[in-house]
Amino acid sequence: MRTVIHGGEILTLDAASPMAEAMVIDGDTILATGDLSSMLTVAGKGAGRLDLRGSTAMPGIIDTHPHFIHFAAVLGMCVDILDAKNHDDIAQRIRERARTVAAGEWIITTPVGEPHYFTRRSWRDLAEGCLPNRTLLDAIAPNHPVMIAAWGPRIPNVCAMNTVAMRRLGITASLPSRVSDVWIEKEPDGEPSGIFRGSVTSYYNPDPFWLSLTVNIPMPTADDWNRGARLGQLIANSRGVTAAYEGHVMAPEHIDAYRLMREAGESTLRVMSSLEAAQYGFDYGLGLSEEDCRSNFALALRLRSVQDDLFRINGLTLSRGGPCWPGFLRADKTIRDPYGRATRGHTFVPQNIEREAIEFCLKNDLRLNMVQGAYQDHREFLESLQPFLSSYDIPSKGWIMQHNILISPETIRRYAELGFHLSTSMSFTWGKGDLFAERIGRDCLSDLIPLARMMDSGANVTLGSDWGPARPFEHIAFAETHEFAGSGHRNVQPGMAVSRLQALKAWTSSGATLMNWSGIGALRAGYKADIAVVDRNPLTCDNDALPKIRVLKTMLNGREVYDTGDLSLVAKVDLPEERRSPQVDTFARAAGPAAWKHICGPACSHSARASAGSMSSQEVQ
Repeated sequence: MRTVIHGGEILTLDAASPMAEAMVIDGDTILATGDLSSMLTVAGKGAGRLDLRGSTAMPGIIDTHPHFIHFAAVLGMCVDILDAKNHDDIAQRIRERARTVAAGEWIITTPVGEPHYFTRRSWRDLAEGCLPNRTLLDAIAPNHPVMIAAWGPRIPNVCAMNTVAMRRLGITASLPSRVSDVWIEKEPDGEPSGIFRGSVTSYYNPDPFWLSLTVNIPMPTADDWNRGARLGQLIANSRGVTAAYEGHVMAPEHIDAYRLMREAGESTLRVMSSLEAAQYGFDYGLGLSEEDCRSNFALALRLRSVQDDLFRINGLTLSRGGPCWPGFLRADKTIRDPYGRATRGHTFVPQNIEREAIEFCLKNDLRLNMVQGAYQDHREFLESLQPFLSSYDIPSKGWIMQHNILISPETIRRYAELGFHLSTSMSFTWGKGDLFAERIGRDCLSDLIPLARMMDSGANVTLGSDWGPARPFEHIAFAETHEFAGSGHRNVQPGMAVSRLQALKAWTSSGATLMNWSGIGALRAGYKADIAVVDRNPLTCDNDALPKIRVLKTMLNGREVYDTGDLSLVAKVDLPEERRSPQVDTFARAAGPAAWKHICGPACSHSARASAGSMSSQEVQ
């Protein structure tokens, strides 16, 4: 069926015709864009209509570093207390879970606040100003081990457990108040209170004592990853995202979860994945060996599949270091770890494995995706690459450099010459800007996510959400302001800020180029009908309004995969409830409840239709 989309602005991101009055789609394809009269003629009699009612249609967002499956899987196995207001609120949610799981099974909750930096809201904002200790947790669930988790990337952090959990882990009064970099809060009688501080995060945690405990705490299972792939895609759709490059921390079970969704015909997102050669995010690389890495080289080659319309696997990912917060960032000079100690960071994978990865990818025409944090990563990679430059046409390979948190002008120019795609996230400026200034020194800020410098080099530059905030439009605002979450400092130095159009392209057409996926990233004739409908034009609205943009509808291949009910598409097939509710994006709650309030449409079957009710994340699952 042909459908005419009209009644608002159509932002095509097609250089030949950037704006249109109307657009015609036929099935999964865009037929044409132009003035309404012409498009009605193209559509012909009997075509359906989608009246935008003043909203804006734009290409679906392409997130090139989202971790959709990882965050959603962890969320799915936890009791969600991200938006809890007080201890009673937390207690009610834990009790609900305790009624559904057998005695003795773990109950793990999310932290309180806004993932994953927890800067704008955290446990400090509970009415009581603190997490509940073991006394309250014991009363809530006396027959289950309970843990209120701390998520990365913040260290020091805080978490809480009840008595059953502490006994299960061997935490007793005999332990001192500090073990390694974990502080155990004690009650007057010397018993642990259930509150733990310091290096207590669930991932990217180097503390040997905490690691010895967490091997006994449940991790996501294959079923959790499968549910995470499903929930992660729904979260993506609620943000207007129609395609994602999942190239970091992707283990075989994560790739398999996306594959199973595709085989079941349940994909609502185009995904391209790349297998990670060395996994260390959850266990500090315990047991990681060079032979494991080499085995993953071969597995990445066997997994390669680039023909499917919705799910593709192409590449080998390698990351030798990690984030700054726990002290992992590989530095050329002495910096400070979370506790003020001198460090040069931590290297998980030796340089010889990097050289072998380069050679393997060149010999097998496999795409290499490097995750690079700072100067030492870049310098050593270019050293590793040097011996191959005379024998291989590196610029033709289209390799990817992700993160690029601290990167010099000279390195940017060299990557552009070598044909690398540069992918990064404003998350690192927003969430870690103050951290870099404190740990490394303010002189590094001139090289902190220099977006304009990257784009001016001629390299293809893309953006992703990574650690958060959750919503791409807020990241687009940060591309102009380079704001630090803690201090509010705006790091707008030469080579930093980009225009709104440049930022939008980095989230759409440039992402399609990085994924080497033709026919997406713009609204033009012959392209796939991957469309996000938003309540205002992100190209022309004020910067302060960008984070408040509401996604009203998301379409993949011309099929609705998310809908608030605000706009009715003639002859549309009703969506399942889970794809209607804006509350599917749990991570975005902190952006403001009003922005995510569900407005029931004519097809809505909610029992609370008259009062515009919405689903909880538990209902989504």
